[in-house]
Amino acid sequence: MTRTRWVNRLGITATLLVLVGCAPSATEGGFSNPAPGARLYAIEDSVKFNRRSDIPSIVECLCSDDELLRFMAIGALHRMTGQDLDYRFDDPEPLRVAAYKRWQEWTIAEHLAPPMQAYASTIYPPVRPRPQW
Repeated sequence: MTRTRWVNRLGITATLLVLVGCAPSATEGGFSNPAPGARLYAIEDSVKFNRRSDIPSIVECLCSDDELLRFMAIGALHRMTGQDLDYRFDDPEPLRVAAYKRWQEWTIAEHLAPPMQAYASTIYPPVRPRPQW
């Protein structure tokens, strides 16, 4: 291999390493990160430390278009509260919407979220910023 090709490959490799290093971690941002991986990590963290204040954020994950995220969210809610309010992550959307609203009402009744203020901007599914590539 000639020296020029070797230097070019080294430059390309260094550039790729820098770009990969600039990407945000999948574990950063918690529930405010639109990436499902970050939300999964936040759910796991909330259950691990039993942070009941995160329950409204976990409830918001019930309306995700990501099936795994919905599955993890209802599992976390069941572990933290002992109930599922008849939510099934794989139900058709109309049934999930009804169960999601029951969870909203439950968080308000349990004083985990202020009355409808916490959900005032919620549209099913919630509008989340999409990354600009």
